[in-house]
Amino acid sequence: MVADDPDCKIELKIFHSEIINDHEALKKEQNNYQDIPVIRKIDISVIQRNYLQIKQDVQNIIHSEMERLLNDPGLSHLVVRKG
Repeated sequence: MVADDPDCKIELKIFHSEIINDHEALKKEQNNYQDIPVIRKIDISVIQRNYLQIKQDVQNIIHSEMERLLNDPGLSHLVVRKG
């Protein structure tokens, strides 16, 4: 199987269909694109701090849920103990 592009048509191909684009209009639109403005600078220390905070938050949730399950006689059977 082969595929072609608008600048280089391939005659022998399995799929005979064509998408017709207005390449001049697309190029004009692309030339008017503007860069996305920078809202804030993020460096590796911010990323690392966020990662560690999320990791700690997850550990806190796990700990509080385990405590809740273990302290509730109706739910304590849901905890599987290793050993």
